[in-house]
Amino acid sequence: MMKRLHRRPITAIAPLRDVSLAAKTKVHKDLNSMALDYKNPNDWGKSPLTDRALRLEQFKAENPEQWASMISADIEALDTPLEESENYPPFTGTEFLATHSTIDDHPYSAAFGQFLGNGIDPDIANTLAFGENRFDLISDDFDDPVRQLATRIYSRFEDMGYWDEVSDYDDDIDCDNIPY
Repeated sequence: MMKRLHRRPITAIAPLRDVSLAAKTKVHKDLNSMALDYKNPNDWGKSPLTDRALRLEQFKAENPEQWASMISADIEALDTPLEESENYPPFTGTEFLATHSTIDDHPYSAAFGQFLGNGIDPDIANTLAFGENRFDLISDDFDDPVRQLATRIYSRFEDMGYWDEVSDYDDDIDCDNIPY
């Protein structure tokens, strides 16, 4: 025979008591003591994150005009649609390769093909092909052979004025002058 467990009846939970003003004041004081102050030497050196926050607070306090201009520039940049920003690739290299059977449809197909053909990641190759000098996406090491190769290819395209004007006519492309 199974033993029946005795269950307590469910009762309504008693409402929480109001917190006293003294307790609220103590909590408020405790939170204020946790705030960082760039003038307090004990707040520095705790972590890179807190040091960054302290540097920003110090800059904000010591340079209010520059801080305001930086904030307004950030807001303006965020308000600019991506389509209007200069040289912004409208697609990633991976998206382009997935949706096209050939790279001939790429707006900068010669550069895109050169970067891809030399083993550079499609997304990085696409960014470079749009004329953005972002070799840091390949590697932070200046001696990295892939970064050096991409730099040479990019420099050759830049020297021949590849990004100066975008031609609407395929006949204007001198295929003998494409750097390899």
